Amino acid sequence: MKKVFSVCPYCGVGCGIELQVQNGKVIKVLPQKDHPINKGRLCIKGLTLEKFINSPERLKHPLIRKDEQLKKISWDKAINKIAKEFTRIRDTYGKNSIGFFASTKCTNEENYLIQKFARVVIGTNNIDSASRLCHAPTISGLYEILGRSAMTNSYEDLAQADCIIIFGDNPAITQPIGFEKMLECKKHGGKIVTIDVRKTETADKTDNFIQINPNTDIVFVAGLAKTIIEEKLEDKNFIKNRTRGYKEFLKSLEKFDFEKISRIAGVKKEKIKEVALLYAKAEKSAIVFGMGITQCQNGMENVLALADLALLTGNFGREGTGVNPLRGCNNVQGACDVGCLPNVYPGYSSLTEENIKKFGRIWEVKDLPIAKGLTETEIIEAIPERILGLYVIGQNPLLSLPNLNRVEKNFENLEFLVVQDIFLTETAKLANIVLPAACFTEKTGTFTSSERRVQLIRRAANASGEALEDWQIIKLLAEKMEFKDQFDFNSAEEIFKEMKKVIPQYSAITYKKLGKQGIQWPCDKKHPQGKKILFDKDFGPPGTKAIFYPISWVGPETLNHVYPFTLISHRVLEHYNTGTMTRKVDLLNRSKPEALVEISKEDAESLKIKNGEKVKILSPFGEVVIKSKISNRVKKGIIAVPNHYTETRVNKLTGSTLDPVSKIPAFKYCRVIIEKI
Repeated sequence: MKKVFSVCPYCGVGCGIELQVQNGKVIKVLPQKDHPINKGRLCIKGLTLEKFINSPERLKHPLIRKDEQLKKISWDKAINKIAKEFTRIRDTYGKNSIGFFASTKCTNEENYLIQKFARVVIGTNNIDSASRLCHAPTISGLYEILGRSAMTNSYEDLAQADCIIIFGDNPAITQPIGFEKMLECKKHGGKIVTIDVRKTETADKTDNFIQINPNTDIVFVAGLAKTIIEEKLEDKNFIKNRTRGYKEFLKSLEKFDFEKISRIAGVKKEKIKEVALLYAKAEKSAIVFGMGITQCQNGMENVLALADLALLTGNFGREGTGVNPLRGCNNVQGACDVGCLPNVYPGYSSLTEENIKKFGRIWEVKDLPIAKGLTETEIIEAIPERILGLYVIGQNPLLSLPNLNRVEKNFENLEFLVVQDIFLTETAKLANIVLPAACFTEKTGTFTSSERRVQLIRRAANASGEALEDWQIIKLLAEKMEFKDQFDFNSAEEIFKEMKKVIPQYSAITYKKLGKQGIQWPCDKKHPQGKKILFDKDFGPPGTKAIFYPISWVGPETLNHVYPFTLISHRVLEHYNTGTMTRKVDLLNRSKPEALVEISKEDAESLKIKNGEKVKILSPFGEVVIKSKISNRVKKGIIAVPNHYTETRVNKLTGSTLDPVSKIPAFKYCRVIIEKI
């Protein structure tokens, strides 16, 4: 039996795993004992990885749509068809008539190649990834205020914090191994506070829980900041020496009084003060946050407010401090690092003429696109007026995007859709061409975890049928479209070597150096072994200061008179995202076989709904039928539904409202009606 070290492909923690391989097949998955993050631990999803890897439902051959059915086709014919159709659409409607959805599940090398394909072969910046649906405000907000859009610290050093405040995340469920690291702070007397709309499993295990009203995080943070300033607990030296914009920030707090804060957030002043004093008085305090903060109409403002709070108290540049977004997918961070964003090139290089010329020289091509491209959500809205062709890799937008009824209608109006995946997803079923891709055990490359840890995955098993590695497919298509020289790679490592030339944070990384434990970026001449904690000296180039941003809040349109309930979507331990992988595992399905809507006892009594009865949930955009679960985890007027289930498709209820800057959908504020069936 062969043992191969790799990385779990689920959440952003980046747990090390040991693949046990026999005759080219993964027969068992074990936790890597000497990995710095999981140290011999895995959650239930990680321990059942071989089940989806070896699923008989894996795609094995390219498929083409004929007579409304998907039929087997050869690789040559599939690639020829895609090249012909993409060339026709590009030449007929223009370079920006095709969009690309990269994958936060693919390797850095594969995502680097697809963004290069979009820009070099097609000539468009219409390239985005599923990071748009989870942490786009983090990318926009932290880059704006700090000059970096990543977790400032490490899971390992969060265990050294004296205080951790978790905003809008449920890591006990979404990142159980990462949450174990946080809980270690209790061993030396550290305290953990959970701030959320729903009483989560994380709240059950932390020292304090503050249940706020939906979409009021900014107001609550304003209350924390006002308390800290009133108690004279701000770090005056840090503010003076390492920040700017403080006066404007102070002025922005004037419009918030504690009566207003308590009324809007639904939290008493005494509770706000209790949390503020705990955070400000602790020697080392850390902020951790997730999609409860970002998936909002004011998601970027939420992220800016959290960064303001850390700047106010000087909680940067030391272990157990910082602002730490918990990425949902295994390679959300990496997909952004390598340029799968419509407004920056790899390494977060801005769209300037100087940068475009630099990439043109390295990529040996002229006329690279300089205009900002469309985000995923904007691409969907642009079908079919401006977008006629779409290439989707390792995503299932027919479950993950908001306003699914409209999304499905728009997908049906595409002239040509290509889907590249490991299973025949709901999105793949609508495609003109479906391409079978290798899964993570069948290829070599790198993932970058939430804590900026770049890690190597190694090919361990034979691919399913005729499936190819994603980068190999992209290379075939580029060659067919007459860009052979620009895509002349024979391995993932060769692609990585080119990546290093354009991503400064990765410039000193080598496959050999990554070993079994990986390296945290930045890894460059100044930090040849990587860097665990950001901003210990400067926020960017020497002398650069962080920026305080004024806190602002505009309440959403409530529609209370028509739609009296607020729906929030959430996750369960056993399943992951759209369930493409976990729903193929019998053990996980038996444990959580269906979606249930959590409803408060008070609301259930008012509507005469009994536990387990079916109800209908309606919004302005659609309706779903689902079983009820009477729960103490939600307050009156709020309901909660998990988002993993094809049978429920909860995003039929969510609308197309976006954060104006980051363009993330407002998944966490959806007004609905509940009807007993």
